[in-house]
Amino acid sequence: MHTTDPIKKPRKLYRGRIVTIMAGCFALLLGCSTTPPPKKVATASTPAPIPAEAIKVEKPLNVSFSTYSKDWPVGWQWIDPAEETVPSPKDVRNGVLRIRIPSGKDLMGQNVTAPRYVKPITGNFQMETRVRFSPKENYQGAGLLIYVDDSKYLRFERSYGGVGGGGEGLRIDVRNREDYRPLATPDDLQTDLEEVDLKIVRDGKIFSAFWRENEETSWRIAGEYESDFPDTVLAGLVAVNTAREVIAEFGYIRLSPPAPKQ
Repeated sequence: MHTTDPIKKPRKLYRGRIVTIMAGCFALLLGCSTTPPPKKVATASTPAPIPAEAIKVEKPLNVSFSTYSKDWPVGWQWIDPAEETVPSPKDVRNGVLRIRIPSGKDLMGQNVTAPRYVKPITGNFQMETRVRFSPKENYQGAGLLIYVDDSKYLRFERSYGGVGGGGEGLRIDVRNREDYRPLATPDDLQTDLEEVDLKIVRDGKIFSAFWRENEETSWRIAGEYESDFPDTVLAGLVAVNTAREVIAEFGYIRLSPPAPKQ
């Protein structure tokens, strides 16, 4: 009498289903992971080195932001290192350079994504601008920049907060490789004005920063820095923001030779 085992066949079939289901789940996990990909961090290096065609400032040069021009003035560069991931929109619709600065645009440590508008300059010079900016959170800053590379520069900004503390005011920051320090903080240079004039004067290795309320007031010294910067640097504007989105407006840039020594 031939008998069949009623248990063995179901066991074989059950094992086969387990293997098939497990293989399918494994393939699904490989192709459709439920874990979202990590977000890109908006850190980047400055894409352009200092070009060889630096100018020597031998006469006054004014840069105004014309609403009719689609091109930057000759020799000036707009640099937004994280433009592909977190851009900083800009326009000149009202005759000023208007920059909308998203959060995370810094110029400190490994995050050097702050947008800047610069020109290569060699030798001594004076550079000034008028900035309209109302920073209210830590850290927000907009102003002038002297730049050698990502780890060697000087910043002079209308600002709020920053290294060393302080509320609204002006600050000067210097980075020289691993050494990053404020020369002056908003505690030293307090102001809540929405518009100020800023100026940097280079005399050899010495950079001096000045500010004033408007053209009817006198320039006041903000600070001085003895550098080891080379003769040729990038000089211009910078906008920084690690808080909520903010807007900075620059009215002009004026370059001129150093004033005659008395």
